Amino acid sequence: MADEPFYKTHWRNIEPERMSAYRDGFGWDEAAEKLYIPAEIAVGHSVADFGCGPGKVSVALAEKVGAGGHVHAIDINAEFLDLVKENAAFAGVSDQLTTCLNEGVKLPMGDASLDRITARNALMYVDEPVETLKEFHRVLRPGGLAHAIEGDWYMMVAEPVAHAPWRAFVEAASHACRNSDMGRKLFGAFVKAGFQDVKVSVVANADVEGRLIGMIRNMAKYAVESRSIDSEAVDQVVSQIERARAAGSYLVVSPQFVVTGRRTD
Repeated sequence: MADEPFYKTHWRNIEPERMSAYRDGFGWDEAAEKLYIPAEIAVGHSVADFGCGPGKVSVALAEKVGAGGHVHAIDINAEFLDLVKENAAFAGVSDQLTTCLNEGVKLPMGDASLDRITARNALMYVDEPVETLKEFHRVLRPGGLAHAIEGDWYMMVAEPVAHAPWRAFVEAASHACRNSDMGRKLFGAFVKAGFQDVKVSVVANADVEGRLIGMIRNMAKYAVESRSIDSEAVDQVVSQIERARAAGSYLVVSPQFVVTGRRTD
């Protein structure tokens, strides 16, 4: 779409190299399972997965809700939705999963039509998070839960990079997000959107194996594209992290805020 900000266009139009990486990423594992426990997704539920990406989470949720439930996989990228269909067919859950291309704030569901709606690292890219959460509230049945998982780039730790160059790196990369510090804002946004019984927790597992290297490399690309930082400074940050990984002294922590809120009316 014309005149869209970068934080949207880089998800609507994904270059082949990055899409290839996403095919293998965004998986469902033990760590992901724990992040979704607060959503209390059960057999028979009708669920929306907002910002579903290639759909591995959507498929896992479809397996959770079973034949009597349904999952709506929602994303801004049409190619992602094709991958969702492929992954659903491979897992044998096509009948209980529907894909939805999201073109704006309005969600393609009726009022009070869902038991659960969940989003992971998606609200940091929307124009107005509170308005999007109000849509979550609208489509939930009374008693339904909204569940969101968001990072906060400014709370990341990357050893052994010093604070000043890391801060400059993050600030430059943040042009890829509407709110790169969405994690800390999530609780307040839920409250403003009308949710009750809002609960928040923070999960901060230390990565010492290089699991988050791909994320840091993506951030490096965003930082360079922002033209607000010297490319050599970006290269120095990434090189320092990669040398630390090779030496066995690498450590990156990227806190995840997990928030749930209930529609009570």
